[in-house]
Amino acid sequence: MRKFTIAFFFILMTLLLFADSMTINLNNGETVEVNLTDIEEITFGQQVSVEEMVEIVSKIPIKFIKNYPNPFNPTTTIMFDLGESGKTQLDIYNVKGQKVKTLLNKEMEDGSHSIVWNGKNSDDKKVSSGMYFYKISVNGTYKTKKMLMLK
Repeated sequence: MRKFTIAFFFILMTLLLFADSMTINLNNGETVEVNLTDIEEITFGQQVSVEEMVEIVSKIPIKFIKNYPNPFNPTTTIMFDLGESGKTQLDIYNVKGQKVKTLLNKEMEDGSHSIVWNGKNSDDKKVSSGMYFYKISVNGTYKTKKMLMLK
């Protein structure tokens, strides 16, 4: 088990520092391809030290993102934590994948941030009820979440 934990640690470090995706070879011979943006949770075994965990997690560019309330009407607050400073963009998309509005597009420091979306598009018109997606990117890494506007 210790060998697996050490191997997992080095694989994860490589993933977080250099790769967009990684391939994991399981004990049963199965191979799994994992996209960095699909990882929502990392669980560590008992053999991994706190220092190793902190170092790994500190390398994640976008650590947290959610909006509240969800569902919402007429506004929602999008909260996010950045693990690094850099060029940050936050866009809203409809279910067709069309950009509705850019809420944020600037250099930002690491740490906790929030921004309010008033439910209006780029033309300052109220959007209709339905599912929307918000996508945040920092230095090329992104996360996307969904939200629901109810009228």
